[in-house]
Amino acid sequence: MSAFTPTASAPAVTDPIVEAAIDWIICLRSGDAGPVQHEAFKQWRLQDVRHDTAIRHLEQVLGTFDGLPASSYVRSSARRALLKSPDRRKLLRNTLALLLVGSGTGLLAQRITPLNTVTADLRTSTGQRKHMQLADGSQIWLNARSAADIDFDESTRRIHLRSGEIVVDVAADAQRPFIVESAEGSMRALGTRFLVRQEEGATVLAVLHSAVRIDAKDGASRTLVAGETARFDQSQITAIDTASGAAAAWVDGFIEVHDRPLREVIAAMRPYRSGFLRVTPQAGALRVTGTFPLDDSKRTLAALAETLPIVIRSRTDYWISIELQDSAS
Repeated sequence: MSAFTPTASAPAVTDPIVEAAIDWIICLRSGDAGPVQHEAFKQWRLQDVRHDTAIRHLEQVLGTFDGLPASSYVRSSARRALLKSPDRRKLLRNTLALLLVGSGTGLLAQRITPLNTVTADLRTSTGQRKHMQLADGSQIWLNARSAADIDFDESTRRIHLRSGEIVVDVAADAQRPFIVESAEGSMRALGTRFLVRQEEGATVLAVLHSAVRIDAKDGASRTLVAGETARFDQSQITAIDTASGAAAAWVDGFIEVHDRPLREVIAAMRPYRSGFLRVTPQAGALRVTGTFPLDDSKRTLAALAETLPIVIRSRTDYWISIELQDSAS
């Protein structure tokens, strides 16, 4: 008999009911489930109170998973990835299992391999950068903790940025435009090299060469030329006073800032650390100029502590807080 009970706070991932629940989430999120599978899922859920409890626990951790619209691009991408890649399906299963072990382990697993990136065509984990050449000869660089899908056909070349940050160097093809899509809109290359970063509720575009046209989802449009940077949401496009070349310094493994707030440096470091890196609002407002290594966060934090009036407190290697000296207790 299963050891899983309705009162269990964190079901064991070896429990067959938990394994079955994970199978259902993979099936229903793959986008390949039809009415028969959805009805079978409902029946399975009603068979045993433990089945329902396992599903409710999954929904609490991951959100409801059986109501995605059939037209969802993420859903169709998940279908392709899960059906064609046994290794990726196994990784998704293992990631879900870790998320069910407990809140501490689950949060750490999510920070190392975010769930929404597991089925992506291209992805990187914490502290990892990746460079590759695409089928058309274009090149793409992914920053740490980034994910993107590739959708090339006879008429258009599209990259769907799910999370994180990319730099693309576009190969010439007069017959097929090159477009990067984010949650807030699309960016069409009118030249070659540019950077795109997906933030929470906004997208950042930095043009490194030639020009790129932004088309926000609600109709706003603007063309940026080399050296210009902008942030946009679904309705507005706002210029940013940041050197585009500095924004792409991560390609070479560095953070490069010129009179920027410390919070931006810390934000750039977070994808390179598995733990939590906190900065207080007061410390985050301090201005910083310099170039710092991304792959050696201890060295970067030490350099910042030498030049700024801050205190760095480490509870463990996975929990660091940065505070102003005057406010540190």
